[in-house]
Amino acid sequence: MSSTMILITGAILMAANPWPGWKWEEWRTLTGAEKPDLLTPQVGTMDLVPLMRTDDGGQVQTIKDWETKRDRILSTLEAILGEPTPFQKVPALAEMLGEEDLGDYVRRHVRIATEPDDWVPAFLLLPKPLPTAPTPTMLVIHQTVPQGKEEPCGIKGSPELAFAVELVKRGCVCLAPDMIGFGERIPEGANPYAGALEFYRKHPKWSFFGKMAWDISRIMDWLETLPEVDPRRIGSIGHSHGAYTTIMATIHEPRISAAVASCGFNTLRTDPSPNRWCHLTSLMPRVGFYVEDIRAAPLDWHEIVACIAPRPYFNWATLADGVFPNTENLEGIFSELKQVYGLYGAADNLEPNLVPGAHSFPADGRNKAYNWLKAHLPARTEALRFGQSVIPPVEEGARASHRKEWERRRGEIRQLLIRDIGPVEPPEWTPSHQVVEQSEREGFLEKKIRYVIPGGETVAAYLLRPSTDGTSLPGMLVFHQTVPEGKEEPAGHSGRASLQFGPELARRGYLVLIPDSITAGERVYPEGAFHTEAFYRLHPNLSALGKMIRDGRLAITLLQSVPGVDPTRIGAMGHSLGAEEALFVAAFDERVKVSVASCGFAPFATEANLERWARPEWFSYIPCLRADLRAGWLPAWDFEDVIRLVAPRGYFNYQTSGDEIFPEAAAIHPLVEATCPIWKLYGAEGRLRSRLDPGKHDLPDSARGEIYDWLDGILK
Repeated sequence: MSSTMILITGAILMAANPWPGWKWEEWRTLTGAEKPDLLTPQVGTMDLVPLMRTDDGGQVQTIKDWETKRDRILSTLEAILGEPTPFQKVPALAEMLGEEDLGDYVRRHVRIATEPDDWVPAFLLLPKPLPTAPTPTMLVIHQTVPQGKEEPCGIKGSPELAFAVELVKRGCVCLAPDMIGFGERIPEGANPYAGALEFYRKHPKWSFFGKMAWDISRIMDWLETLPEVDPRRIGSIGHSHGAYTTIMATIHEPRISAAVASCGFNTLRTDPSPNRWCHLTSLMPRVGFYVEDIRAAPLDWHEIVACIAPRPYFNWATLADGVFPNTENLEGIFSELKQVYGLYGAADNLEPNLVPGAHSFPADGRNKAYNWLKAHLPARTEALRFGQSVIPPVEEGARASHRKEWERRRGEIRQLLIRDIGPVEPPEWTPSHQVVEQSEREGFLEKKIRYVIPGGETVAAYLLRPSTDGTSLPGMLVFHQTVPEGKEEPAGHSGRASLQFGPELARRGYLVLIPDSITAGERVYPEGAFHTEAFYRLHPNLSALGKMIRDGRLAITLLQSVPGVDPTRIGAMGHSLGAEEALFVAAFDERVKVSVASCGFAPFATEANLERWARPEWFSYIPCLRADLRAGWLPAWDFEDVIRLVAPRGYFNYQTSGDEIFPEAAAIHPLVEATCPIWKLYGAEGRLRSRLDPGKHDLPDSARGEIYDWLDGILK
């Protein structure tokens, strides 16, 4: 019999008999535990309560609806997992126990403090050459084998489950700990979960699952102190016991950026042996109060897994799993889970793999997971800081070397942005438009047009052509601010005269395109202007900002196709919301030769109201940022990083010091100036401009005059 089959057989036997030394009845007597009083919509039914149903029986429509339900699920879960006996939290501390050079990598034996009198033994694997910069890092959690961490580290057990060895050879730092009840945390020769009752004497109100999540959080504290570890790129991976540990740890630890779980669960209500969690193991003893009538269980695994959203989650489930059988309902569960992710525009962050086969994680699945991890962990954070202190040398050869390095890092920044924003590459499209009406205005011809973009959506826009003759005119794409009438204001039909850029630019000789953005003008959804609930139902794999970028890029394609436009001289301009669009479209589309952003943002680092970028309802630009906010982080990038992507093309940033919409926005002015070294690399310092004036959220005459003259200098 193969080692893999022995392990599977052992796991199946575990499902029939409790591990030696564990007795649920003794736990109950020891702790005096009583059945938790938990009344939830899941209680009393064998059917799984739909994820998109609110607790009061309505439909989950918004992120706020879901997160209200999620918080209730987590509260229910905490009542099951319990809490520790109070103790003082230990500092991030570890001790080195030994080190081995294994050719491709170095393996360090460490122990990490998690309680005042408890240490987690672990192996830390470092790729060679040893990292000199923050590196993607993976927590690698073992399955139900007594040797614990030795199996994922390739020392003892199945070679197919040596994830840490495979990942360190791919360049990741790996940390493989012994979970409680395994490896060095049990006597030599003992079975898993040995000493469980001793743990419950110390922590009668807690659980092994709660303790595992706690230990992983303390491990994260320590990993963040290591110079080799990028705290923004810590993921977790595991098979079987390692899978459900990864799921539970990711729910409790928002600093885990991506999770891979193989063969980790079925639902309590379809499980022929739900007592695996309580009577047969010591993982969640309080589940034992429900196993005689599983309908009484106050939650199920589909709800638990859904709490990971919107963070990237890769699932591998085999449909003939002998350890977690009856997987027929997983397809429906993951279909619902896609809808939860879709609320955040992050449906692509969920990778559900439901495949034929037994309880295993074969090579093709592992390689798919490793490639997925590479795509879903963010880019190197040090890429963002490039250029803050780099002054290009006089020698052209050295300057070229700096440019080459910057171009590489530019790609990493784009990757990082796309991770939060979603895909920004528009589909292939042959542009065409229909003229709805036209009229002569002072100095230009105005046409109201409509065009159909990929997906069948119609966009209404204004096309303004100067009255002066010209066969090769520069083109300007103008975006509106957050006003329900959309394009009407910059076209001069409503709103403030100071924001009616379209007519002013047309009279200066620019052919101007002014489209409605999503949720405004003639693109308003039934919920109202700038409500994005219906948008995310239609576009579950895009953020609102990502869609605006894609639509802006399609608008460039249309503008380039208009007779009389010089396709090599295209600019973009906007105020407030339009400023964000003008900047991001230029960052991702090099056909934009110059971009003007007026009063569009404050740096994340100084922004007092970060949730404006990831609201739980109404207009949610980049809802995936809610994962960072939940972790207590600033986003991994900031606006000056986006500005760098425009170099060496033209960029003009205008801001007022008394901006009532973005009160901290004056701080962007010095940050724009700090990006100048990137423009210097190309000898294009004159194409970067930043102006800070007193005043409110507006673009006054004097500033517009300077901006238009500057635009003329580049595009004319």
